[in-house]
Amino acid sequence: MTPPPAPTAAPAENRTVFGRLDPARLLPVAWPVYIELMSGVIAGIISVVWIARLGASALATVTMASTLENVLTSVVLAVSGGTTILLSQAVGANDHARLRPVLRAAFRLTLLVTVVICAVLFVLREPLAKLILGSDEHDAVGLSVDYLTVTVPGIAVFYGQYLVDSTFKANGDTRTPMRMALLSNLILVVADPVLIYGWLGAPKLGVTGSALALVGSRAVTLAVTWWLYRRSALAAQLAAAPETATESPGKGPVREILAAGLPLGVDFLVRMAAGMLIVGVVARFGTDQVAAYGTVTRTLLFLTMAAYAMRQAATIIAARAKGADDEELLAASRTSSVRLGIAWSLLGGLAVLTLGGLAADAVTGDAAVRSAAHGQVPWLAVYITLLLCNVTLSGIFLGGGHGKALATSTTAGAVLQLVLAPLLALTPLGLTGAWIAMIVNAGTQTTVLLVLATRQMSAPKLEAKEVAA
Repeated sequence: MTPPPAPTAAPAENRTVFGRLDPARLLPVAWPVYIELMSGVIAGIISVVWIARLGASALATVTMASTLENVLTSVVLAVSGGTTILLSQAVGANDHARLRPVLRAAFRLTLLVTVVICAVLFVLREPLAKLILGSDEHDAVGLSVDYLTVTVPGIAVFYGQYLVDSTFKANGDTRTPMRMALLSNLILVVADPVLIYGWLGAPKLGVTGSALALVGSRAVTLAVTWWLYRRSALAAQLAAAPETATESPGKGPVREILAAGLPLGVDFLVRMAAGMLIVGVVARFGTDQVAAYGTVTRTLLFLTMAAYAMRQAATIIAARAKGADDEELLAASRTSSVRLGIAWSLLGGLAVLTLGGLAADAVTGDAAVRSAAHGQVPWLAVYITLLLCNVTLSGIFLGGGHGKALATSTTAGAVLQLVLAPLLALTPLGLTGAWIAMIVNAGTQTTVLLVLATRQMSAPKLEAKEVAA
């Protein structure tokens, strides 16, 4: 028999600025996630620098593979994200017997998805490279086939790391995944030049060496992470739990994982697709504008990654509160998300407006690209203000069991952008029309999520007044 859930009341809101902004204390959970995300970004940039020395074909190969990995990430997020949410709910409810069926279902789902994707991509790696890069790019296609021959089987390691990380995050431990990300990226940064250029007596493998460095660094990290998991608090709770698991009425754990995680995968995929489509619209106005767009958006990663880190923290805490049926902590997580989302978005917008031009000047010396970037910065400041807010807010919907609302708002905003961007770009507005479409997209999502969050925050107060009356 499962013991009753331990109380998990929201921490008392102190008088400091951060206490008022963050009554649920999302930030202590979020900052390790931020370092985890940023370490991957930095390692990716360093890898591109090494690969770029091999020429345009090699750089195109890695760019194509990175784009493909972004799509594959949306798939694993649906499984690992749903697993994190369900495990967090079980931990919050002190229902340790629920851990075993959830983890078994997550393993089966991950295994099935991995086998299908690896088999399909391995068979289609050459046609896929030709489709993305063009059939006339023989050198790039050949290098891509070599690269994918190594990295496609490595998807198993990539997906496995996400799944094991979810067990730590569900227990409130975001520092272990952070340390593992730092380890993986440190190995990658060292192994890349060694295997690409044959340093320290290693064979000179070029693009294939980059693929081996990537998969190898992830494999070593997964082995270390698994060793740590076997000694973790969650593994101890799992071992002590009874074999008979509690089942949710009418749903198996596989369906529960997909129900909780699919909105996260859809949200990621739709955001990424919308971003790729807007690049196509910007490309109509010349390479200078595309280069400027890429320059200014890349400098924003330190802002957007912080928003995604706060989203993960809110997802974990809201899911634990929901599992414990702790309305006070759930309300605090909503309050934290709204306050932090608004504060971070305003700070981010102001930073872009005042420093965006300087950042572009520091990145590129091309006068035409600099001029185009300075023209885009004011619009980008408005867009990033709205984007940071809705990304930060989205965590409470994922963790609180309202993921469909998030996926719907993201999809609706993306459809508006998809329709408006090419139409407005054909008007005298030109490129400004594309920016207006992006702002409408982000504004729609932010407005919907703010309204829903405000209603959720006010609902308990109304119920309390009714009870008192």
